[in-house]
Amino acid sequence: MVLLTQADLSGQRGRHIPGQYGDTPEDSIKCLTNLSLFGDRYRQQNYEDALDYWRVVFNNYPIASRNIYIYGETMLGSLIENAEDEEVRQAYLDTAMMMFDQRMEAYEGQPFGDPGNVLGRKGTFFFRYNNDLEEAGPGYEALKESIRHSGNDPSPPVVVLFMNVTVAKFVAGMIDSEQVIETYTDLTDRIDAGLESSASDALYTAREAIEKLFADSGAADCDALIELFADQVSKSPDDVELLSKVNDLLNNAGCTDSDLYLSVTEKLHVLDPSARTALNLSSMYRTRGDDDRVMDYIKEAIELQDNPEDRANYYLELAIMTERVKNDRQLSRQYARQALENNPALGRAHMHIGSLYAQSADCFDGQEDADFKNRTVYWVAVDRFNEAKRVDPSIASDANRMIETYSPYFPDNETIFFHGFKVGDTYTVGCWINETTRIRAR
Repeated sequence: MVLLTQADLSGQRGRHIPGQYGDTPEDSIKCLTNLSLFGDRYRQQNYEDALDYWRVVFNNYPIASRNIYIYGETMLGSLIENAEDEEVRQAYLDTAMMMFDQRMEAYEGQPFGDPGNVLGRKGTFFFRYNNDLEEAGPGYEALKESIRHSGNDPSPPVVVLFMNVTVAKFVAGMIDSEQVIETYTDLTDRIDAGLESSASDALYTAREAIEKLFADSGAADCDALIELFADQVSKSPDDVELLSKVNDLLNNAGCTDSDLYLSVTEKLHVLDPSARTALNLSSMYRTRGDDDRVMDYIKEAIELQDNPEDRANYYLELAIMTERVKNDRQLSRQYARQALENNPALGRAHMHIGSLYAQSADCFDGQEDADFKNRTVYWVAVDRFNEAKRVDPSIASDANRMIETYSPYFPDNETIFFHGFKVGDTYTVGCWINETTRIRAR
């Protein structure tokens, strides 16, 4: 058995590449004979014998057949797996690495020699048979160069493997968290660019795998991210691409309570305002207890949102906050009504208005016949609960519970008659409510 050495190949680099079967008739005979014997032994899976013939064509006739490289991967992989001696095993692996290099040189400028593809195969082959990180240089560099050559069309298995090895090197203390973060951002940027031109399921899956590796790596802690990016953001405060990248990283790492995240999101909102950034800011200020800013950003989200159903949800959230923070029931109802204008099927908006009415059952305190008038408020409250389940049957159980809670507070027949009314008559509830309803007795 004869193995190639690094010297074998280094001495050949830049050499004259002969024609497919050599430059002379004698070369052709020698080439075709060895190629045939190699193919026969390969198909018999007699890889040790096949290697001798393979070496002749590999070393002297590098473009005789693509099977030199296609079959060579399988043959050398098997020999590595079955090698009992570590030195021999390493020699096979070195030979395989040289095989990939020669494939790129021999087929330079042709798809079969494409560096993005071949280097990806080289790196993948290396890590399939060697998981020693201390000796991972050739495989790691091959993957790195493959990704560089591939640009925005990266191979999903290659980028995932590269991220996997990067994280392993970090865990082993061989690289710092900054290199992991930079690798993550570079890979995800390339994948995102690729996804813009092709909705590839494989790329989506690769991105998810890379995100999980990064999140679980320990390199994505808030302190490391803030230390790495705070200065960059300070120097380039209007760089939307940088701000978006930092925003996503901090968000994915759970650093949303950091001042940097707030600052970056605010800058993004100024540079490229959207309902999404407005809502993010409202959420951040909510955790900080700044209700006025929360409401301001919800209002901005409403203005920036084109989808009426989403806009309806924002209006309802604003209605709820207005009642809680400002104690302004009339303005709260106004927002809830605007929610219904955008989405008439939003039963929760009717529920909210009904609750506002039920909380106003002291509206007539101090007036003549206050007890009777206060009880009439429950009629319009129950009207809202009934309307809520009519437009949205999914909340019927909640609406029925509220109806059962407040219906017992209706005036009784005697009281209704005493005040000059009868069941079924129309009645306008005054105070700030000013809604017409139908008289009912408890």
